Amino acid sequence: MDKQNSPYPACLAALLLCSLPQFPAWGGDSKSEPPAKKGWPKQLDTRKLYPSKCGFVYAAGDSAAAQVNKLIEAAVKESQQNGVKEPKAGLVLVVDRDDKPPFSVEQLMIKLAQKQNQQKEGQEQQKALESIADGKKKFEELGLDMNMLLSITPMPIEPNMLPDLVGGFPADLAGQIGWCVAIPTEDNIRHGFKTLLDAGMKKEKVGMAKRVAMAPLLAIAEHKAIGELKKGRQDALCLLLAGKQIDFTGKQKQDKEQEHKP
Repeated sequence: MDKQNSPYPACLAALLLCSLPQFPAWGGDSKSEPPAKKGWPKQLDTRKLYPSKCGFVYAAGDSAAAQVNKLIEAAVKESQQNGVKEPKAGLVLVVDRDDKPPFSVEQLMIKLAQKQNQQKEGQEQQKALESIADGKKKFEELGLDMNMLLSITPMPIEPNMLPDLVGGFPADLAGQIGWCVAIPTEDNIRHGFKTLLDAGMKKEKVGMAKRVAMAPLLAIAEHKAIGELKKGRQDALCLLLAGKQIDFTGKQKQDKEQEHKP
């Protein structure tokens, strides 16, 4: 295959964008009280509030809520096997295929960048903001926006940031939950991955004939990638339940996950 016409660089570049944001999202270090519904929105767009084994879930339907509750139960069990005696209670915002994004990914990244660099020189914060702008531009070049990340990867949110990002939550939310995360459904992961792949193909102007020729290899790569993305949701929940820092950069994430293995 002609290397210059190969779609792999663009597809890989699109998937590497999943590593954004490169700023950690904290679940909180203080012990939280069990979550309470008082003062919480009854709905977030089409999402209703459901109870879960370890807090609450906002989902647009019973099926999506049940799927994520099953995921939470598996994460709680795994966390307990790894020595977490009292998993922290939290909140999950479910992102299904046709759901409106619950918040702006760009806004979340900016808030995290500002917090992480607030004690550093202004130049460092500016570099972080430029990195976010560069990531946004790359998505736009693929005909997508940064909220696409919500379709393929968990996005942890500091509880004290959620009221500003979403609205309708009490200002003292961080005292009610220890962590918060947006999680895509399995259907959304499949759809999001294929959308990214297709965008990469179009950017590289890959014709139908080449797509057909590459189909077997792409099917294998797609199956593996989607499997890893699905597994990443439980890994993220385990880290949050343990009250540990989570990030999305490759090696750092592996190092953090290694800490929770028995």
